[in-house]
Amino acid sequence: MGLVERRSHRHQHLLLVVAVAAIAIAVGAVATDANDAPAATKPHILMVIVDDFGWAEVGYHREGTEKDQVLTPTIDSLVAEGIELNRHYVHQMCTPTRTSFQSGRLPVHVLQDLAGPCQPKCGVPRNMTGVAQHLLKGGYATHFVGKWDAGMTTPKHTPKGRGYQSSLNYFGHGNWMWNENEWQGSQNNKTTRPPCDPPNCFNDFWDTDSPARNLNNTVYEEEIFRDRMNDIINAHDPSQPLFLTYASKVAHYPLQAPKEYQDKFSFIDQPNRRVYHAMVNYLDDNLKNVTSVLKARGMWNNTLMVLTGDNGGYVLALEGGCDVHTTDGGFMCYNGEAGANNYPLQGGKYSHLEGGVRVNAFVSGGFVPPNMRGTKEEGIVHVADWYATFAALAGVDPTDHEAAASGLPPIDSINMWPLLSGQTQTSPRPNVLLSDQALVNGEWKVLVGKVRNAAWGGPEYPNATTATDPIGHHSRDCGKGCLYNVHVDPNERNDLSAQNPQQLESMLELLANLSKTIWPNDPGNVDPRCAEAAQNLYGGFYGPWMELDLEV
Repeated sequence: MGLVERRSHRHQHLLLVVAVAAIAIAVGAVATDANDAPAATKPHILMVIVDDFGWAEVGYHREGTEKDQVLTPTIDSLVAEGIELNRHYVHQMCTPTRTSFQSGRLPVHVLQDLAGPCQPKCGVPRNMTGVAQHLLKGGYATHFVGKWDAGMTTPKHTPKGRGYQSSLNYFGHGNWMWNENEWQGSQNNKTTRPPCDPPNCFNDFWDTDSPARNLNNTVYEEEIFRDRMNDIINAHDPSQPLFLTYASKVAHYPLQAPKEYQDKFSFIDQPNRRVYHAMVNYLDDNLKNVTSVLKARGMWNNTLMVLTGDNGGYVLALEGGCDVHTTDGGFMCYNGEAGANNYPLQGGKYSHLEGGVRVNAFVSGGFVPPNMRGTKEEGIVHVADWYATFAALAGVDPTDHEAAASGLPPIDSINMWPLLSGQTQTSPRPNVLLSDQALVNGEWKVLVGKVRNAAWGGPEYPNATTATDPIGHHSRDCGKGCLYNVHVDPNERNDLSAQNPQQLESMLELLANLSKTIWPNDPGNVDPRCAEAAQNLYGGFYGPWMELDLEV
């Protein structure tokens, strides 16, 4: 595609965003009239979800010379100007976390399994109300950019069906960042990337209600996302509240980054770690860009920015080297699942240990009260809690009446704004049921049965020493219960079950009682009609395949 043609396509997309913004202003005016909260009190909301984000991959979680391993000046500055959330919990895997945020439920009450978009019950159940639907009623313009991973079965399951007026997204766990081919899973000791041939592989890139053909296979995907966010913000009327969710591809597999970013980390010999750090640095630059545009539009002083990981960083085996068959001479990594670091926390993605479920998170922006800036919050917050928090800021009731009418579980979300604004000193969330084998309650945590990824890395993980002994090779049998005080021992080095049998018994009793509320939701087997629609209806792109006449 030539430069002139690419500019033309960008211009077409800008006109679309302007049109959507104009419609949103009209709708927002009507919705705001029906609300008690005046529009002037409603902040712009920038929600950032980072993929597979290791605890040690930000400067503010490192000290001294260890900071030299990463390059996140924007993130570090935003944390310093906002509130660090030191105990922000998510699920151990991406689909349940993203479904939790969009639906306002703990994963145990909506989806606990990793699921792909061609599984009929992947993501948010059809008759649940999405967070953006509430904000739309509150007069917000709503837009989504990035990884969806919360369902695709019907138009209702897409971002547009969940209340986002525009979206530029992919539906699955990951895709290739220069051509948007779907990611087919990690490889084992391959030397060239696998082909993407229908009917076994398709493109995964969607623009609101149709394939993103004009943007597919153009430039680095995070650059496309950056440009779309810029278009949205520049076309937006600052007098109307904006809800923009940016779900970055960084730093999910496969690992890819422009060579000029990889070169910044040439001192790192291990290629997975080098590319991972390069991707995070690219994300940091994207955040600098989007916050700068908000400031230029005069919107930052009334913006609440929330950033969270979707789970800890992956710490599995390398399963082979990285590929150098790239157009610019950099690495791309698709073997194994390694490169992230959760130091000093134990474990990582796929584990209930803190390294898998306690993630990098903070709030920032001019809407944060001055007296709360530069503070660290030690209370429990869950990703599901942003649903009720955002609804409260929008002046709308977060109750999911559609779900109730369908016999589905109610929301678990708790409004965290009184805590974050300094009105109260204690988190309103007492606990998080992670699964029927893991519970966090106040300062205590109990784990039962086999625990995955039960080891610690160092500040330069992975490295040559750990290549044959990764964290992913370690597990621990907690049997009837391991007990940790994760407030004073976040690294989970001291099992206190023998010293505190009464506390262990109390935690196990609470775990058993809360586990009775778990809502089973099997996402189902892959539906072959999904691939048929991708091939015959969408011309090689994934999209919804059921109830296609449904208006959303």
